[in-house]
Amino acid sequence: MDLKPDSTVLEIGFGNGRLISKMAPRLDTGKIVGIDISKEMLAEAEKKNRMLISTGRVELYEASVGNIPSEDEYFDKIFTANTIYFWPDPASAIQEIRRTLKIGGKAYCAFRPENELKNNSVIKSNLTIFKNLFSKESIQIFLEEAGFENVIVHEQIGKPYSNLIAVGTK
Repeated sequence: MDLKPDSTVLEIGFGNGRLISKMAPRLDTGKIVGIDISKEMLAEAEKKNRMLISTGRVELYEASVGNIPSEDEYFDKIFTANTIYFWPDPASAIQEIRRTLKIGGKAYCAFRPENELKNNSVIKSNLTIFKNLFSKESIQIFLEEAGFENVIVHEQIGKPYSNLIAVGTK
């Protein structure tokens, strides 16, 4: 993500806060804000990041991607990994992400493509928990329709699964 020491970053769906704990020490004057809809994950991430929260480099909130607790154009970088499938309204959520991203900022969305999720035996048996599945092209269209520019979808092929990372600039 090319973090700078003064970057202001948002992670959507931080889970247990593992990635936040790895990124925050790279920020001198910047900070990482995290939102997650799960009270349990919030409690776990707060425990894991207690020291970073006390320094002001990390702020964690129980919140939804559809209503990010932030002023307009606040974040330099916004990222999410494997959460878009659960968003009730991905198009409006991406608009909300764009609202909170600074001009020149970048948004990153990591996800597994629809065809891979449908062919994964473990996931296939639990597809009912997913609200939406997406192709590479559909994510690119969402970002472009929301006004993101220079949208690129990178494919990372690996075992046990591939991951796509869509990057767009405001």
